[in-house]
Amino acid sequence: MGGVALNHVALTVADRERSAAFYGEHFALDERVHEDEHLLILASADGSLLALSEGEVAVGGLPRTNHFGFRLDGPDEVRAARERFRAAGVSEAEWQEDGPTRVQVLDPDGYRVELYAF
Repeated sequence: MGGVALNHVALTVADRERSAAFYGEHFALDERVHEDEHLLILASADGSLLALSEGEVAVGGLPRTNHFGFRLDGPDEVRAARERFRAAGVSEAEWQEDGPTRVQVLDPDGYRVELYAF
């Protein structure tokens, strides 16, 4: 089996609208491709999908290594994104410049989301 691309991530969130606003503003997941009483699916222009279901969030028990990430074209883009996160008051979980440049932030429910570049 070759060339299988990851298509979507699904998260349980406390407030779908709050999470939709966060991922729309900061990660360009701003097209609503499905919405019913159980599920909201957001899409970006590149076809990436994020599925949001409301429920009890259990992020507190997850290890710090659990996260999902977005690859950017270069380190300068990661640095610029970090500044945008800071200006918006988004909590930063980790920052690294040696090796890949990467920033991990916390979404409204405490999920770790990473932007990185080599």
